[in-house]
Amino acid sequence: MLLRGFLLLLPGHPVDIATFQAWAVRLSQVGPLRFYGPDVFVDYTPGYLLLLWPLGFLIRFVPSAGPVLIKLPPALADFVVAGLLLRLGGPQAARWYLWNPAVLLIGALWGQAESVAVAWMLGGWWALQVGQMALGGALLGFGVLTKPQYALALPVVVLWAARFGLRREDGMRAGGAGAAAVVLPSLLFGLTPTGLIALVLRAARVYPYGSVNALNWRPDATPFLGLPANLWGLLLVGAAGSAILWRCGHTREWGSAYLAVATLYLAAFALGTRMHERYVFPALPFALLAWSHGRASTGYVVVLSVLLLADLAYGLAYPSLHPAFRTPFHTAVWALFTPPVTAALSLLHLGLLVGMLGLLMRKEV
Repeated sequence: MLLRGFLLLLPGHPVDIATFQAWAVRLSQVGPLRFYGPDVFVDYTPGYLLLLWPLGFLIRFVPSAGPVLIKLPPALADFVVAGLLLRLGGPQAARWYLWNPAVLLIGALWGQAESVAVAWMLGGWWALQVGQMALGGALLGFGVLTKPQYALALPVVVLWAARFGLRREDGMRAGGAGAAAVVLPSLLFGLTPTGLIALVLRAARVYPYGSVNALNWRPDATPFLGLPANLWGLLLVGAAGSAILWRCGHTREWGSAYLAVATLYLAAFALGTRMHERYVFPALPFALLAWSHGRASTGYVVVLSVLLLADLAYGLAYPSLHPAFRTPFHTAVWALFTPPVTAALSLLHLGLLVGMLGLLMRKEV
């Protein structure tokens, strides 16, 4: 807590902090129903905006506290995630998460919302395990409303529930609560289900690159072996996802389910296009759960943590290319990412994915 309190006082990501502050203040001024409009750029769905809304009133009252207040939700969410890891995996998984440099960087220092979405998703997973179907569905739904790309875990959840013979009424209860958690907050913001889908699609079109702040800024329509890169990404992610789900459907071991989710997130990041540097983050807590259940070695968690830290350092230093955001520290970090280094990091991501796929396909001991 003391370490995170210190990091809260340091400058975060200048663009993201300024954007979140502007959204929070706008919400406090016009309310959620009038928040989305043609005069403001918003590429976030309502989930995280609901947390920013009350912060806007505090920022207007004490403007100088804005950066700290904006970074407070992810810093606090780290402890929620650690508590859930403690319940699902044990104390070692919780300690690994709380002291992980990548977790410290993205939340309390950077100010991004990944740990908040992970808290909703892990909370939903835990609730389903203890038989709280409506609560589990609602938490999973709100996690998707916070970060739509985190919906990648849902096929594993559905498959796992079917594997354990989930009763029809329990499935309907969880599904209904999840749908309500997505639709009702969206209606508060004036978004119908079709409007919400349109928002997600617009946000996905904002950065049509191989990746965003994650080593490759080439347009994802660039042809490769006769097909555009984005189509290759869809095909490869689909193939990897199918293999992962097939394996998950042939096991009843919790560690394999956690490993499947971690591998699915890594596959989407390493093979798909339009990936931000943060999108591999949810692979870490699920890899920690797989490790705590004996389905992944310490080496896999260490390599994933190091690669995630490199991805985040790249993204955090990227604004140094703009004179308004340049600092000596960010410039020094950016200098580490010369083309040979970025190519090596990309290959390491692919190598880790191959290793985790092989580990998943291996029979449990």
